Amino acid sequence: MKHFLLLLTALLTLSACQESMEERAARDAADVTAKRCPMKLNDEGTLILERITFDKATRTWKQDFLLDAAPEALERLDMRDVLLQELNNMPSYKPYMESQFIFQYVYCDMKNPKDTLMNIRLTPKDYE
Repeated sequence: MKHFLLLLTALLTLSACQESMEERAARDAADVTAKRCPMKLNDEGTLILERITFDKATRTWKQDFLLDAAPEALERLDMRDVLLQELNNMPSYKPYMESQFIFQYVYCDMKNPKDTLMNIRLTPKDYE
């Protein structure tokens, strides 16, 4: 019986190591969303991370935000470059980048969450 339990534990441990990057990303996204979202990203509360999801079929890591900003303020920002720089500077994203995932950032209006203000997709061609 002791040998059986030891073998079962070893098999479960080895099978846990066989998790694909897609499975890991889906698990990580669900964990962060469950534990930390919604999360205020600035002191003013004008930027909130609502959820993170991962779509295995398209290999897309998606972050949904609520933003309270005037449209003219958004036009002055080059958010694509800011997000690309952030992506390249975050060590936690490196395994996902090496697996050539797509990163999508969706910013919706805080006052009317059905209105999308920005939808930015970064592909491997953008961050290589």
